[in-house]
Amino acid sequence: MARAGILYSDVMKAAQIVAADGRNPTVDNVREALGSTGSKSTIAPLLKRWKEEFQGPGAVKTEGGLPAELMEAMRGVYHKQQRDVAQQLEQAMQESRIELDAALEKLKKTEAERLKLTEVRTALTQELRATQQALAQLKEEHHFRAVTLASLHSDNAGLTQRLADRGEEIAALNRQLAQVRSQFDHYQEASAAQRSEERQSQQQQLSRLEQDNAQLQQRLQGQQATLVQQDMRLAQLQAEQQRLEHSAAADREALATVRPERDQFEYQYGQAAASADALLAKLEAAMLALNESKVALATQDRQLAMLADKTEAGLQRTRQLEQERDTLLREHAGMAARLALQEERQAPKK
Repeated sequence: MARAGILYSDVMKAAQIVAADGRNPTVDNVREALGSTGSKSTIAPLLKRWKEEFQGPGAVKTEGGLPAELMEAMRGVYHKQQRDVAQQLEQAMQESRIELDAALEKLKKTEAERLKLTEVRTALTQELRATQQALAQLKEEHHFRAVTLASLHSDNAGLTQRLADRGEEIAALNRQLAQVRSQFDHYQEASAAQRSEERQSQQQQLSRLEQDNAQLQQRLQGQQATLVQQDMRLAQLQAEQQRLEHSAAADREALATVRPERDQFEYQYGQAAASADALLAKLEAAMLALNESKVALATQDRQLAMLADKTEAGLQRTRQLEQERDTLLREHAGMAARLALQEERQAPKK
């Protein structure tokens, strides 16, 4: 079955190229000029038709043995292919340069945005750490205040117990005083001397008891004043504790306000990184298209090499473009390596 894709115009051009090269336009030579494509059963009838049209008895011959129309057609094809190849090379290089410049510009913008986002993220991280440290310090101070308050409560309970003990001692002294007075009344009927001595003794003891009672009253008043001062201090500590709790609540609210902004900056950074990846992918696609263009041009160069030595200039131009492309690739690889190294340096350590 004949292979699709080989037309009479293709066979005609290939036969003209073979004939211009001074070779016999056989099926094998024509198939080789076509790039080793197409089956011989397809090429043979088309080549026969060409020979009948251009190499028949009525064809006009030139001094080289070829028809004048064939030579003119070959020259036209040759010049047209040269112009087409030059235009395709120039257009492909211009498009590649434009796409590469645009990709590099976008990459620079993305890098600047990424650096800016990194600086903002660093500042937010430092502010968050400072807030966490302040909150930890407030918690420690609150714990210290709570311990102090518990200690004051314990001291207050001890003073209250001591005050109750002093009250019991005063009651016992009052009972003792009443008992002494009762004894004084009981022994009042004794002798005058004995009563006098006992009265003096009782008066001395009563005086001592009254002095002790006055001292106890003074100590009780001092302890009550101390208790009032401790109550005032306890009220101050409670007010300070409430202030610290309000401050801690305000810090927690500020921290909750900062977290959405930090999450938004992280999301923007991820979007910028995805955009950079898309730009890199587009650049790789452009480079792949450039490589495919290079392969196609190399195939055309091999075909044109069989026509004349003048295509050497086109090959030199191609090599120069390849060198420029390699230089751009090396520059791009260097930029990608520096970008990856900078991202690795700026990435937060886990």
